Amino acid sequence: MKRNLLILSMILFSATARGADTLPSDEAGAAAWFESHGARVTRDAEGHCLKLFHSGKPEFSVEELALIGKLVHLQELALNSAKAGDGDWDFMRQLPDLKTVRIWHGHHFAKLDSFAGIAAEDVLIGGCMGLRDLNKDDPDALRDAVLTLHGMPNLKKLSLYHSPLTPDDSHLAHLVKEFPHLTELRVDFAAPRGQEIRISPEGLRGLAKLKLTRFAVENSESLTPEHFAALAEIETLENLHIYPPREGEFDFEPLLAKFKARRPEVEITFQAKPGA
Repeated sequence: MKRNLLILSMILFSATARGADTLPSDEAGAAAWFESHGARVTRDAEGHCLKLFHSGKPEFSVEELALIGKLVHLQELALNSAKAGDGDWDFMRQLPDLKTVRIWHGHHFAKLDSFAGIAAEDVLIGGCMGLRDLNKDDPDALRDAVLTLHGMPNLKKLSLYHSPLTPDDSHLAHLVKEFPHLTELRVDFAAPRGQEIRISPEGLRGLAKLKLTRFAVENSESLTPEHFAALAEIETLENLHIYPPREGEFDFEPLLAKFKARRPEVEITFQAKPGA
């Protein structure tokens, strides 16, 4: 009996010690910790962690995610279903070499200003339904979530879809003002349920202030030929990429006629539906 109690005490002590001492305090230890906990890690010849991808399983705590800040040579970060909420992303501002960021299916943040100040040049934020679910009592906060995105001075490529949304001219104007160095942009013109898409040709014409080489758009079937004609005024444009409607089929040719007539040299590509 005493022996069993001793063994149980040792197990409990060991578990307590692991809980208290698991998290490392240095770059190499942090990289090894993430790798041993299901993340995919890529290192350089010196052993520095350059890339980190985590699928969301197992789920990391906010404290564990903060370990990413110790990976000071990190260049690429991809997180799916991260538990971090508003104010829990400070670790990203500790990464001076960060170039590429992918944030999918965030359910714990209601706005985007937590990403202000990061050094990345290429940022994707998609399917982050916390913007919808945490703003149920304020649908305008969902609609205008993109207005809270700012403070990324090196940004050149930005992809926003399936929340955050950009259904208004003011959203496009904000992106132009905040991120003047953009060369690639993907947006989703869907509006929150019960609201309207308010994108005008003039709003799209404002994108000509950027030196965009690629513009990708979802829910563009709500536009008119005049909207696409306005896009033709982006003189630097090389590729117009169109995502299909989420349901049914749609003939984009009538909408694109004026664009093609004005800019025949621009490549127009279409995203195949899943399984196509």
